[in-house]
Amino acid sequence: MSHHAADQTRCPRTYVTSLVYLSAALTVLVVAGAPVRATTLAIIRTPEQVIIAADSLLVWYGGDRRPQLTCKLDTHDDVIFAVAGLVRSPENDFDARAFVTMVLGTPGTLEERALVLERLIRGRLLGTLTRIRHELPRLFAEQLESGFVLNVTLATMRNHVAQLEMRDFYAETAPDGTLQLRVVRISCPRDCPRATEVFGVGETAAMMQHLSSLPHFPADLPGLAKQLVEIEIADRPALVGPPVGVVRVGGTGVEWLHRRRACAG
Repeated sequence: MSHHAADQTRCPRTYVTSLVYLSAALTVLVVAGAPVRATTLAIIRTPEQVIIAADSLLVWYGGDRRPQLTCKLDTHDDVIFAVAGLVRSPENDFDARAFVTMVLGTPGTLEERALVLERLIRGRLLGTLTRIRHELPRLFAEQLESGFVLNVTLATMRNHVAQLEMRDFYAETAPDGTLQLRVVRISCPRDCPRATEVFGVGETAAMMQHLSSLPHFPADLPGLAKQLVEIEIADRPALVGPPVGVVRVGGTGVEWLHRRRACAG
């Protein structure tokens, strides 16, 4: 993870610099032995809104499948969310999207639901990763061990304040050889002290370099989020591709600013 704070209104962070699988909140296409490890999410949070922008390219590795378009964003009532990484296992013994939709259908604050989601994912994901390590040791060693596995990002408005919950799951091997999961958590507003926070997931080097060159944030934050993903697309066209989806939640509710037909809403 890298962290940059050039002034009192900027706190860009790169949470994930490489992905094992690329997937979407609704459209999940994963094939055994064909890991996908490219995506870009740009997430901007202010006290008044959360904006998530995402690319739409699904790149397959380890086979002759051509890149496909997919939707990495979704909404549930007044919550917007993105899911990236090992969202669904090849044998369907793990489905992060099913956990997300189930938990978002229950009452509670966004943080409470994120914690419930974390527990559900953690228990099931560990079993799935253990199986992959046993059945596909080469794949696990190359793509999963001590690396990023899954990101889940949720956002909504409560009491006129933007709420953001991010969870990154990392697979690590303990000294005794057993597999364990490390979870990195962001919960805003508590972890977002600045007026504007920018987070990046996936391929983010080019967009973070651009952010570091800005003297201040532009007024058009949705435009900035879209631009950041477009910068990454231009820098890594083989891994990150158009069109760019952008969804916002603020005082007026959920608003799709750029949406492909494949994206639910």
